[in-house]
Amino acid sequence: MIRKIKRLLCSFLLITAGTISFAQETISYNVVYEFRYERDLVNKSNPYVSNMVLSLGQNSSRYISERDYNENNKYIASKKQQTQAMPAKAAATANKASSGGFPLNATRSGVARQEEVMKDQARHTMETIGLINLKANIVETTLPAMNWVLKPEKKTIDKYTCQKAVGNYAGRVYEVWFTPELPYHDGPWKLNGLPGLILEAHDTNKEIVFSFKGITRNDDKEANVVSFFKNYSCVKSNLKSYNRTIQAFTEDPEAVITAAFPEARIVIMCVDGSGTRQVIKVKKYNPIEKE
Repeated sequence: MIRKIKRLLCSFLLITAGTISFAQETISYNVVYEFRYERDLVNKSNPYVSNMVLSLGQNSSRYISERDYNENNKYIASKKQQTQAMPAKAAATANKASSGGFPLNATRSGVARQEEVMKDQARHTMETIGLINLKANIVETTLPAMNWVLKPEKKTIDKYTCQKAVGNYAGRVYEVWFTPELPYHDGPWKLNGLPGLILEAHDTNKEIVFSFKGITRNDDKEANVVSFFKNYSCVKSNLKSYNRTIQAFTEDPEAVITAAFPEARIVIMCVDGSGTRQVIKVKKYNPIEKE
């Protein structure tokens, strides 16, 4: 069992570009959003918060947490290796692996959400990839149609003139602000389909909020829109089964790990600077996708 965990952790430490091609387009822009999510309805004052990166190609995109982006991005990894033989965090993980430890990323509001959304506008397809127990759970679907209704209201976000739109997706109503000045039919997470990039979005209850933090033009010609999580052992799933797995892992991640690896020693790794040394269980899970 320990040997099995070590093999999985070796895969976990690989910092490379995805080996399975999704779009193979060069990234044009990287957009950073703050994602706030009230995922525990009993503890709404302690939402899950994470910066997210949307990497845009001409017709495709990758959406992933900033932390996972930084750890997996080939260009950033090469810059780190110029100053140190091995990143400190990777070295610490390697030490834990040698003693049979299983890393569990924790935040002040519970387990860290490790999910990647790959969109291909040209093929009208989408992949949702969740990293659970060091396995990539992959769900392949068509791009969701959200039946947006354009509103007359406009406002400026950063330097971009934005227009309001309202649409339904997965049991929630979203109010968004998009800009035709960035002609990408895309946005954070699974939101898409407007004549411009979505810079801000929230559901009407404001339980889920995406706030624009910045945009940079990519100058690395080797940075492509490819999956990072497909480097891991992959398991295909359907959306209903995937969402059940996400819920179980979010509510009690240690129980899920122990069920899969009974001999594993779980090592809590704080990833949001809060210094947490325990994983808070979610008491009343609030799914992003309600249907």
